[in-house]
Amino acid sequence: MQEIKTREKLVQNHWDYTSHAKFYEYRPNYAPATIDMLLKTAKDLYKQTDTGGG
Repeated sequence: MQEIKTREKLVQNHWDYTSHAKFYEYRPNYAPATIDMLLKTAKDLYKQTDTGGG
């Protein structure tokens, strides 16, 4: 029987940002144009995926 070797993970799957939380209040707000673009994209995707959804 052939032995199966497992590879070591190169990317960490669990991230703990607890130590960064104290800096969140200093992060800049999202640009209004970015929010508008994301909402439009989500709306367009919803229309595309809901076609024929019954």
